[in-house]
Amino acid sequence: MNIWKAITRRVAELNLTRTYLVALGACALAAVVLSFVPLLNLVGYESAAFFGVLGGLLATGLTVADARRFDLLEGRALDFGRLALRNLAMLVAPLVILSLNGLRVPNCDWAAGLSFWALIPVMAVLMGTTSAWVAVTLLKGRRLSYVVAFGLPLLDVAALLYHLASEPPIVGHQWFLGYFGGSIYDEALAVPVSLIAYRALHMLAIVAVVAALDARRRWRRERRAGWTAALAIATTLIFAVGFAHRQDAGIAIDRAFIVAELGGVIETEHFLIYHPQTRAWQKMAPLLAEDHEYRYDQLQRFFGTDPVAENGRKVRSFVYQDRDSKGALMGGRNTMVAKIWLHEMHILWRGTGDRMLTHELAHIFTEPFGSGPLRLSMQRGVGVNMGLVEGVAFAAEWPARELTAHEASRAMRELEIAPDLGALLGASGFWTQASGRAYTLMGSFVRYLIDTYGIERFKEAYGKGDFEGAYGKEVGALVAEWEHFIDAIELNEDQREVARYIYDRPSIFAKVCARTMAEWRRQASEASREGQPAEAILLLRRVLDAQPELLWAHMELARALSQMGQTQEAIELLEAHMEQPLSPVERAELESLQGDLHWKAGQAARAAQSYGRCLEVGVPVDLERSLQMRLRYAGQQERRARSYLVDTPGGAMGMYRLLRWAEESPDDPGVAYLIGRRLWQSREWVEARPWLERAHGAMGVEVLDAEAALMLGQVHYFLGRGQDAEALFEALSQSPLTRYREEALQWLDRVRWRRNSNENR
Repeated sequence: MNIWKAITRRVAELNLTRTYLVALGACALAAVVLSFVPLLNLVGYESAAFFGVLGGLLATGLTVADARRFDLLEGRALDFGRLALRNLAMLVAPLVILSLNGLRVPNCDWAAGLSFWALIPVMAVLMGTTSAWVAVTLLKGRRLSYVVAFGLPLLDVAALLYHLASEPPIVGHQWFLGYFGGSIYDEALAVPVSLIAYRALHMLAIVAVVAALDARRRWRRERRAGWTAALAIATTLIFAVGFAHRQDAGIAIDRAFIVAELGGVIETEHFLIYHPQTRAWQKMAPLLAEDHEYRYDQLQRFFGTDPVAENGRKVRSFVYQDRDSKGALMGGRNTMVAKIWLHEMHILWRGTGDRMLTHELAHIFTEPFGSGPLRLSMQRGVGVNMGLVEGVAFAAEWPARELTAHEASRAMRELEIAPDLGALLGASGFWTQASGRAYTLMGSFVRYLIDTYGIERFKEAYGKGDFEGAYGKEVGALVAEWEHFIDAIELNEDQREVARYIYDRPSIFAKVCARTMAEWRRQASEASREGQPAEAILLLRRVLDAQPELLWAHMELARALSQMGQTQEAIELLEAHMEQPLSPVERAELESLQGDLHWKAGQAARAAQSYGRCLEVGVPVDLERSLQMRLRYAGQQERRARSYLVDTPGGAMGMYRLLRWAEESPDDPGVAYLIGRRLWQSREWVEARPWLERAHGAMGVEVLDAEAALMLGQVHYFLGRGQDAEALFEALSQSPLTRYREEALQWLDRVRWRRNSNENR
C-alpha cells in the first residue's frame, strides 16, 4: 500500500494525470491505426502533419487543465518547461510505433522523416503548450482560458485558409499542421526551407513569451528579472526582424510579392499577364500575349461564355520562369493552378501552342456556371466534384497525343486498368487515382456529354452535379451510354501497348516511399543536367536499394554511368534488367538506350539491330522519331551522327558539330532536319526555315516527315507567312498519325484566327 502511494505521489509530481494517460494512449492507438494507411504509415511528412495537429490540440487542452489543477498560474518558466517536456513525451510512442512499422513498410529516408517530425509535431506541441500558457497566466486559470488557448491556433487556421483563398500560393504554414504542401500531384518533397524558417520564428516567439511572462512574475514579486527581461527583449527584436522578412524565406507570400519578383507585365484585351522580366521573355512577350488571346477565343467558342465581360475584370495570368521558381513563389512545381474565384491562373509556358494554358484558362471559363463561393462543381453543396472540374478542362483542352482521350479510355477498359467512373465523379474518388487515368477518363466522359447533348445541358449539370435535372437521366445511365460509345472504338495491339505504357502507373498512395523516391529522382536529374553524374549515381543506387524493379531508375543509372565513362558497366546493367518481365514498350525503351550505349562503345551495327527491334512494336511518337533517326545513321556507321545523336552535346558545341556534318554531307536531308529542329527549338525562325524546307518531304519516314512539316508550318506562322502555313497544316491534317493530325487541326484553327483578327482590326 505504501509503495502504491509512493508511485501515485511521483506520478502526481510529474503531472501524469488520468487525462494525460488517456491522451498518451490515444496517440499510441492513432499510430497503430495509421500503420495501415498509405503515406501515413511511415515516419515522414504526412504522419508528422497528422501528429502535429493531434499533438498540438492535446498539448493545448492538457496544459490549460493541468495548470489549473496544479495551480501553475504565475507564469514561472520552470513550470512551463516541465509541462512542455511532459507534453512532448506524448510523441514518443507514435514515433516508436511508426519506426517499428518500418520493418513492415519501407521507410526510405529516415533523416528527412525525422526532420519533419522535429519541425512539425515537436514544434506543434510546444506551440500548443505556449498558447495555453499565455491563456492561463494572463487569465489566472479562468474558464475563458480554454477559449483563448484554443482560439489562438484556430485564428491561425483561419488566417491560413484566408491566405490560400485570397492569395496565389497553394502552400502555407500553420502552428500545428506545420506545412501545407498543396497539390498531391507534386510528389517530390524535401524539408522546405520555409518550414525551417517558420519554426525558427516560432522558437524565438516561444522563448520571448515564456521569458516575458517569467519576468512579469518576478517583477510582481519585486524580484530581479534582468536576464529574463533582456532575453525577452532580444528574442522579440530578432523575431520582429525575421517576421518583417518572412516572405523572402517563402512564408506568407502574397500577390504583390510575386508581381514584384516576376517584374514583367503585359495588358491585352482580356488579360493582365505577369511574366519574368528578362531579355528572353521580353522577346517572347508578343507571342505570349497572342497565345493567351487565341486560347481565350478558342474557349469562348467552346463554352459559349465570356467570363471577362460577365465579371467586368480581366484574367490575371502569372507565368513563371521554370518549375523551381514557381514552386518557390506559389507552390506546386509540377501543378498548374487556376483559382477560379480570384479570376487568375498560374502556369508555366513553353511556347506558342502549350496546351496547359488552355487547361487552366478552361477552368476560368467555368466560373459563370459554377456554384458556391469558389464557383466550382459542388456535390450536394459540400464536397467539390473534382471529376467534373478537371474533366471539363481536359475536354476543352483535348490534347494532341498518340491516342485521343476516347481511344485511351477504350484501351484502359480493355486492359482492365480503368477506375470506376462513378467513383471518379465522387467528392474524393478522383484524388485516389493516378492523375493520367483520372484526367483522361473524365475528359473523355465530359467530352462525350458535350458532343452528344450540347454544352448548355452540361452547364446545367455542372454546378451541383445534377445530371438527372439536366439530362433527365441518372448518372449511371449516362455512364452506360459513354461505355457503349467507348467500347465501339477499335484499337490495334500497338495502341493498347502504348496505352499500357502511359496509363498503367500507380497512384501516390500505392507507391513505395512516394515522396522520397520522387525527391531523389528530381535531385538525380538535376545532378545529371549539371554535369555531376557521381551524385546522380549515388541517389539512383539509393532508389534501387529501396525498389530494385524500377525501370526508370535503371535507365537513369545507366545514363549516369555512361556520363562517367563506364559504358560497359551501363550496358551490363541494362542487359541484366532485360531479364525482368517488361511490357513491349518498356522493353523497347530499355533496348533503345542499350543501342545508344553500344553505338557509343563503337558497335554501330549492334546499335542498329537494337533500334530495329524497338521499331517492331508500337512505341510513343517521340520515341519512334528518335529511334528512326538513330537507325538511319547507325546502319551507315556515320561517325558525326553518333557524336551528335548519342553524345548529345549542348550549346554551341552541338550546333558546331551539326554544321561540320552539314559541310561534309550537304545533300543529306537528315542533317538539315536536325539543324532546322535545333534552330526551331531556339525560336530562330528565319534561320530555321531554309533547313526545314530542305528536310520537308525528304526524310522517307512517315513520323519524321510529319514532324518536319509541323515544324516548318509553325515557322511559316511565326514569320507571318499565313498561306504557306495553312497549306502545310491542311496537308498534315490528313496524316494517319493521330498526334500530328490533331496538332495540324489546332494550328489550322490558329492560322485562321490570326487572319480574321488582322482583318477585323
